[in-house]
Amino acid sequence: MQRGHLTVGNEPCDIRGFTHTHIQCAVDRLAFLGGGTVELSAGVFQMADALHLRTGVTVRGQGETTVLRKNAMKTAKITSYLGYGHYDVIVDQPDRFQIGEGISIRDDNAFGFYTTVGTLVARDGDTWFTNRPHSHDYHNGRHALVETLFPIVEAYDVEDAVLEGLVIDGNREENPVTITGCRGGGVFTLRSNRLKINGVAIRNLNADGFSFQTGDDIEIANCLAEGCTGHGFHPGSGSNRFHVHHCRSIRNRDCGLFYCLRVRDGLLEDCVFEGNGSHGISIGNRDTGHRNRRLTIRANGGCGVFFRPDEPINSPHGNVIEACLLENNCVKNGKDDAEIVLNGAPDGVQLLGNTIRRTAGRPGILIRPDMPPFLMKDNRIEPDGADAVLDLREKG
Repeated sequence: MQRGHLTVGNEPCDIRGFTHTHIQCAVDRLAFLGGGTVELSAGVFQMADALHLRTGVTVRGQGETTVLRKNAMKTAKITSYLGYGHYDVIVDQPDRFQIGEGISIRDDNAFGFYTTVGTLVARDGDTWFTNRPHSHDYHNGRHALVETLFPIVEAYDVEDAVLEGLVIDGNREENPVTITGCRGGGVFTLRSNRLKINGVAIRNLNADGFSFQTGDDIEIANCLAEGCTGHGFHPGSGSNRFHVHHCRSIRNRDCGLFYCLRVRDGLLEDCVFEGNGSHGISIGNRDTGHRNRRLTIRANGGCGVFFRPDEPINSPHGNVIEACLLENNCVKNGKDDAEIVLNGAPDGVQLLGNTIRRTAGRPGILIRPDMPPFLMKDNRIEPDGADAVLDLREKG
């Protein structure tokens, strides 16, 4: 063993074992020493809690042969009223859980950021205690539950960490409940800056693939989100200046990439969005200043690119779609769909040099009546024709 570098997994690694605890011990040790690299051997690591990234630490696997696999989900009913900011969790089957397991807490009134995700750190009789305060009130009369649901890899308040060269297996068959992208994902980051995620494949997950919330300057490269029940990629909640490139989002249940709330100044390039259940790319509330270029967007259930409708103050201004290939989208034959749909009142939209291969009888570009003037230049739509661009402003 040398300072700044630890190996985890099989013989002759510094830390021998294949659980999340073995990895976390190495990560926390190097974080305490000021940073370094944790190298994982080939093998399947059983994840009963998230791998918590730390500032200045790189976690590196051996590619497809290093797998982080989520354990089967457990659940129990909450038997009392749990208050916002508390740490106690009182359940009907406390023996189902163990110290160190990751959990989520929810009820009928708590979803998204109101779900609490944390780690069980102590027990007193029927009462467990978590390491994070509750994000909401939870009431046993509103079907409150504790479930061992968590991101497989997460970063809270982390800077300059790296994750690369491994596979995340969500084990959907033994995890039938979805955790939303506001609190979960194969990789989930919150209030974290300058993270680099490279060569990570996320498969078979009952959540979003990559969800990064309220963070700056995150780079995701050469990654895959496949077979997730949420979005493949989910930049959201005030994230700024992300760079996602050379990635694939295929056969996920929702969108290939979903720009959420007030995401700004991102660069999305050289990616493939194919066979997803909803739109290839969805852009919406205050998602401004993004350049989307050299993308292949095909065979998605919804539109290739969909601008969500909103009032002018909340519209996604200044977005560029450039040199992209869009073909054979709208597989679900939604009403009034097109390869590109421009809704709402976003200023500064540019469609530049795109190739659009549309289904005959369906427009390549659909412009809603409330759409302001925008730049549309050097786009090629096949087949061409009078209905290739349907501008409803002209019919208003």
